[in-house]
Amino acid sequence: METYEEKAKKWQQIRDKNIDLNIISNGCVRLYHKESIMDYDIELLKDKNYEIIEFEGDFLSNKAELHYDLQHKLNFPDYYGKNFDALNDCLRDYEVSDEGTLIVFRHLNHLDKWSITMLLDVFAEQGRQKFAHGKKLLLLVQINDRNFKITEPIGAINLYLLNDKER
Repeated sequence: METYEEKAKKWQQIRDKNIDLNIISNGCVRLYHKESIMDYDIELLKDKNYEIIEFEGDFLSNKAELHYDLQHKLNFPDYYGKNFDALNDCLRDYEVSDEGTLIVFRHLNHLDKWSITMLLDVFAEQGRQKFAHGKKLLLLVQINDRNFKITEPIGAINLYLLNDKER
């Protein structure tokens, strides 16, 4: 009979081997408090040849700075509207790497909670859409504040009772 420690080690090995699918199954977005744990997951994704694009949150204190960095690091067009609707639109057309694209925000401590929630929501939605087409777009966000919690649904799907042929 396996001990608890043996089961935990086996589970950790399975989790590590399938880190990307583990993140995707939980909405394509993962929130961290400890940077060291996020770095561990980033290394696992590097080993899977993910393209990694990092943002430094210490320099993002408002939505304007966030959207400026998003536009430049993700090579969005000049007409990018610098709001979350525009982010959603541009991510829809964004080409992810064949092996997958990982977006990382470190120290996202100064941005307001609403903006962080919207950022996570847009990436969750677009990550799910990309995965439906065989592509992987993941978002990892690290916030130092251990009391930071997201209480709103992220990447929620609007569920209509009628099927699409009868709407």
